[in-house]
Parts: sequence; structure tokens; C-alpha cells
Amino acid sequence: MELKKLIGRYQDATNSIYRNVNIMMKEKIHSDITTDQFSTLQYIQQHEKCTSTEIAQTFGVGKSAVTAQITRLYEKGLIKRVRDQKDRRNVYLYVTEKGIDLITYTEKEIYAEIGKYLGHFEEEEITTFIHSLEKLAAIMEREDTSL
Repeated sequence: MELKKLIGRYQDATNSIYRNVNIMMKEKIHSDITTDQFSTLQYIQQHEKCTSTEIAQTFGVGKSAVTAQITRLYEKGLIKRVRDQKDRRNVYLYVTEKGIDLITYTEKEIYAEIGKYLGHFEEEEITTFIHSLEKLAAIMEREDTSL
């Protein structure tokens, strides 16, 4: 199959999945937190003492976009900001108890919802698909770091 068609199919499928997960989050789980905000919140929980610069680099987005997300998460009481006492320019981010509760609830709901869709596949199909995605991600990471 032609490369352009393959890439188009890949983009169509990933866009559709992303859009449907956003709808799922908004309609069935939380109407006041976006998928991107939730991903950022999860990242902060998994990487305590991280900075907004680190988040921007990890997700490949502008620092201003991350700053807006951080502000919204802070205003909702889901994260706290702590200035480094040695270098006041550094602000570290931590998930609050309220944020942990939201992550726990949301993960449970997302797993249940996505599990319904994955039930249409054999375990081997899911494993092969995930392995292929991980392989693509690893190749892209290697190529990106060699630029």
C-alpha cells in the first residue's frame, strides 16, 4: 500500500481515538477536566518534583500551553506549586490529595470504558498492536535524539 495512504489511515485512526476519548472524558467521567489536563496531572503524579518546563518538553508542547494547564489544575485544587528554597526561579509541582482522588476515580472509569472496546479483540491482537506502537515510539525517539 502507498505510504501516503498508510499515514493517512494512521492519522485518521489516532484522531478518531483521541476525539472519542475526549468525548468519553467529558460526557461520562469529568466535564471539568480535559484529556490533556488529565494527562498532565498523571505525569505530575508519576514524576514528583517536576517542573512545567519538563512537562512541556515531555509532551512536545509550548511552555505557555503547559502554564495554562498548570494554572487550571492549581485553581481546581488538584496540584500545588512549591518554590525551590535554594533557587526561587524553580517551581516544583505536586499532586494534592484531591488530585490523587480524581486520578484514581478517572483511571478506574477510563479502564472500564476502554475495556468495553478492547473486549472486541483477542488478547494476542491487543498485545501485537501495543507492541507495534511501542516499537514505533522507540524508533521515533531514537531518530529524534539523533537530529
